[in-house]
Amino acid sequence: MKIKFLLPILFVLSFNLKTFGQEVWMIGPMLHFNIGAEKSHFSWAIELAYWNVKKFPYSIDGGIEFSKKRVRLYSEAQTGIGIAGLSAGPVLEINKAEPKVHLGFQTTFWANYFIGVDYRFRRIDKTNYYCVGTYGKLPIATKDMGSSNGNNHHDWDWD
Repeated sequence: MKIKFLLPILFVLSFNLKTFGQEVWMIGPMLHFNIGAEKSHFSWAIELAYWNVKKFPYSIDGGIEFSKKRVRLYSEAQTGIGIAGLSAGPVLEINKAEPKVHLGFQTTFWANYFIGVDYRFRRIDKTNYYCVGTYGKLPIATKDMGSSNGNNHHDWDWD
């Protein structure tokens, strides 16, 4: 399924779910300009993140990123204050031009509120990559902020 069909479907589905939660899933596209050992190039990705903001905000995300010669799978542990944060984790790079696979590490600094910008540093196979990007995220809450167990019930019975 092409990404241009997936995003509108996810957007429509989000209207049926609560959007202010202690636990939130976020999904969206990313576009990066990568500067590294070879000439600079663009890449695009789709990323899914799980956030728990009940006490200390923490998250784990995962993504798949595509460029002309490479596919990267990554996951990061992250934290932030809603509009800014940082994350770090492993990245697996599959070189499509040569049959090679490399394991690396990346860290990302970001600023957003549904639409954002980020700066990502990657180290893969002794090569440093500096990536500047933009992205959009669609939030889907799984639990209500009004209760400790996620089942907020308002009883309007005055008897």
